Amino acid sequence: MLKPVVKGRGRVRAEVVRLDSPVSFLGDLNPETGRFAGVDVAGKVVSLPYVRGSTVGPYVLWGAARRGKAPLAIVAEKLDLMLVSACVLAGVPLFQGRLESGCVYIDLETGAYDKC
Repeated sequence: MLKPVVKGRGRVRAEVVRLDSPVSFLGDLNPETGRFAGVDVAGKVVSLPYVRGSTVGPYVLWGAARRGKAPLAIVAEKLDLMLVSACVLAGVPLFQGRLESGCVYIDLETGAYDKC
């Protein structure tokens, strides 16, 4: 089970996009297209080691969410204040843990998940 940090609502089925390197919302996420580190993440679950970057990062994720281009949820191994702030501001559920690429059913409140 994943540890919920910023909870969502409901249970969803989604593709997992696994990123193996740390990324920055500012520079790596295009809020207009939903491409994050070169991969389309809109409506998908992003699993990553951690994020790096500045205090502007949360606003980039918020901009993507306003356009409907944000990830459905983010799963990170290491959390920091900027990542938590970004997810709260954008309304993107955040979990601590790690997922493999593929498809999952995930409970956005509890962090329980199963492979599709």
